[in-house]
Amino acid sequence: MKNIHLHIISFDVPYPPDYGGAIDVFFRVKALHELGVNVHLHCFEYGRGIQQELEKYTTSIQYYKRKKNIADNLSATPFIVKSRDARHLIRNLLKDEYPILFEGLHTCYYLTDERLKTRIKLVRMHNIEHEYYDALSKVSTGWKKRFFAKEAKKLDRFEPVLRSADHIFAIKEGDAHKLMKYERPVTVLPASTPATFEEDYHETNAYCLYHGNLSVPENDRATRWLIDNVFQPKGLCTKLVVAGKNPSSELAEFCKINNVQLVANPEDEGLHQLMLNARVHVLFSEQSTGVKLKLINALSTSGHVIVNHKMIEGTELLPYCDLALLKEDYQDLVHEKLDSPLSPFEFEQRQQFLRTHFDTKENCKVILDAINA
Repeated sequence: MKNIHLHIISFDVPYPPDYGGAIDVFFRVKALHELGVNVHLHCFEYGRGIQQELEKYTTSIQYYKRKKNIADNLSATPFIVKSRDARHLIRNLLKDEYPILFEGLHTCYYLTDERLKTRIKLVRMHNIEHEYYDALSKVSTGWKKRFFAKEAKKLDRFEPVLRSADHIFAIKEGDAHKLMKYERPVTVLPASTPATFEEDYHETNAYCLYHGNLSVPENDRATRWLIDNVFQPKGLCTKLVVAGKNPSSELAEFCKINNVQLVANPEDEGLHQLMLNARVHVLFSEQSTGVKLKLINALSTSGHVIVNHKMIEGTELLPYCDLALLKEDYQDLVHEKLDSPLSPFEFEQRQQFLRTHFDTKENCKVILDAINA
């Protein structure tokens, strides 16, 4: 393979890989490095700081402060895009002729810039962003509801900038079909994950687990919904463990009064053991946007995985999950699966699918194909 250099513009500092977006970008950078690509990483920094670990996988790395000016809310450009307008970024991009990978619509402020007209420009979409923000508006109140609704409309109007991309990468098949309207080549590039699909079959214990970044409102609401609608009505709450980052004091109290074990801010190894030992992973989402990495991580274990339709919409993961359409389905499936461990055969089927579809290093070769097209 010839010596390839690639600029990657990340919407955030992708280390530590402790939430979905950071995990996705970090393991993609790492995989590209292992494939011999010279990665020139550009990060928007707004609280995570400079991370020396990233220097192991990059040829160069630049940090830019994300601007959060209230006046930018008045711009026709979406706030998540406008706040990532950095003059130093475009100056650095213009120092050479290397291809550019824009990570998320968030980073596409300069996608249509005439100065980049001759460059190979690739965009990895993490969501259909206007759908994501519209969904956020529907579950929010007050000023947040108004902001998300307004941002959704701006993102819908902004999305056609994708016509300036040479190639678009979608996170799942459902998104790929929607993005084809921009008449650019579209390829599915699945979520990047650590190499977690080589675990042996593991004996499990009779408890249910919900895990996620509990500081994210969607995950906070999912936890409460599961407790209120699945575990509390059937008296199953002693068999539910909730684990994740930065739960609010209100969520901690809610778990306590419902006799649910909360494991706040577990170390990586502690969370890994909780996931390996859980007989049942219960997952719920109000939004069908993107691919939930918590779902991929749950499927890599020896436990059953119970989901609602929005967790798996637009993916090929349904055959490896138990689908609950109603809260009563969750209740019945929890009863059934706690008494019936996943079989080694079912485990191996899942592992084979994950190894085939979520091998990050293999998947990243489509980026090289697009550069060399």
